[in-house]
Amino acid sequence: MKIPFVKMHGNGNDFVIIDNTKAKLSNRKKLILNISNRKTGVGCDQVIFMENSAKYDILMKIYNADASEAEMCGNAARCIASLYLAGNRKKEVKIETISSLLLGKVEKNNEISIHQELPKQSLSKIIKKGYSNIIDLKEIHPLLSKGFIINMGNPHVVFFTSNLKKINLKEVGNKIEKYEAFINGINVEIVQLLSKTKIKIKFWERGAGETLSCGSGILAAFYACYKEKKCASNVDIILPLGSANANIEGSKLSLKGKAVVSFLGEYYYA
Repeated sequence: MKIPFVKMHGNGNDFVIIDNTKAKLSNRKKLILNISNRKTGVGCDQVIFMENSAKYDILMKIYNADASEAEMCGNAARCIASLYLAGNRKKEVKIETISSLLLGKVEKNNEISIHQELPKQSLSKIIKKGYSNIIDLKEIHPLLSKGFIINMGNPHVVFFTSNLKKINLKEVGNKIEKYEAFINGINVEIVQLLSKTKIKIKFWERGAGETLSCGSGILAAFYACYKEKKCASNVDIILPLGSANANIEGSKLSLKGKAVVSFLGEYYYA
């Protein structure tokens, strides 16, 4: 069968997006593993299914390259919002995920902003009893001390360093993700503070590995910075491909940046 898709990315965090509002695809795990393979498939960090929502404009189902389901993805939400708003001529879209309600808007210069309520920082589903919300992983790498556990609708741990080059996530990312303290794995952000209004981040996504960007990771890292009074309430994020902006007002978080179409295609799936 032929499956139409759109390949998009947010600062290099790339997605294969499939409209599943009418056709109901079966054997989804096999499809995800095949289509996300960068050697034999289309290649992506995540496969995103646009589904019908009972309450909101669209339901976004997110699957990592290993076919595990993710609860939240801010960069994918930017891409979904861009597609939906272009096709429906609206200014706002309400996007449902399995953990969050997101609001997408078109901004100046065709940027897309994603807005969400700060999730409750209850960590009982992220970290096992006996561990605190600040974790030391120096047994994995000597610079991995004082990691802040953040709930952004999905689980994150945020570490700070004076130089991102000092921590190689290709070597330690999988060990952190699968560390015994975490109930269902974790996403990892390594943060370098450039100023009160500018930061750089490295990302390791649970089920996908090292990525160029991660929307929920940006918000988790930004919130950890803000909570610890290391940054202002509005911060520019410097990424390997472009930049994004994170902001907090009261309990409202927002992420703003480009959502780019790479190409459209059809995937032949037996």
